[in-house]
Amino acid sequence: MAEDVFKELDQELRAERLRQVGRRYGLLLLILVLLLLVGIGVWQYLAFRQRQAAEASAVSYFAGMKAMEQPPHGNPAQAAPLFARVVQQGPEGFRTLARFWQAKIDWDGGHTAQAIAAWDQISSDVQADPTLRGLATLLSVQHQMQSGDPALLMSRLGTLSHPGDPWRAMAQELDAELDLRLGRVAEARHKLQALSEDGAAPEGVRNRAAGLSETLEANKTGG
Repeated sequence: MAEDVFKELDQELRAERLRQVGRRYGLLLLILVLLLLVGIGVWQYLAFRQRQAAEASAVSYFAGMKAMEQPPHGNPAQAAPLFARVVQQGPEGFRTLARFWQAKIDWDGGHTAQAIAAWDQISSDVQADPTLRGLATLLSVQHQMQSGDPALLMSRLGTLSHPGDPWRAMAQELDAELDLRLGRVAEARHKLQALSEDGAAPEGVRNRAAGLSETLEANKTGG
């Protein structure tokens, strides 16, 4: 009889402990589920806001492009604030493209130092797309061909000259033009000849290189 009582008490104690564990871990599980649901809700909200921001940036960006296409020379006064809005609020892709337009507006408006600074900032922005960074480097050098330090410009073009770089051929073309600026005609002619025979270079670049190479050769021989 006493043994039966002890067994019942033991079972009751174990059941109570299980109920306590269930209450403790059940509450913890409930908290974890609630946190998960809140996290999902926050993520969905942030994703929604990002989509909204991207859509708004796209609208502003294309409106700015449309303004720049107005005849006869575009409407930079209308486009500039639209691009500025994209730079301030837009996602990375649109932001970088808008900065290119800002640089163009500055250059066309005679603000050459600001334009070059804008291209250089894109070039050094590690968050920007590498292809766009290369294009910014190319444009910065191109717009300093007559005024910039040739050695510095050649050094910057060298960063675009490795095989597979999408701007390699145009960088080599500018490099040859800098040789001409320095009076190094033989070096320029050699680079242009090689570029004119480079099957990986765009056709327009090959044709320009071939034409300039022939002109230099004719001047050399007095033809």
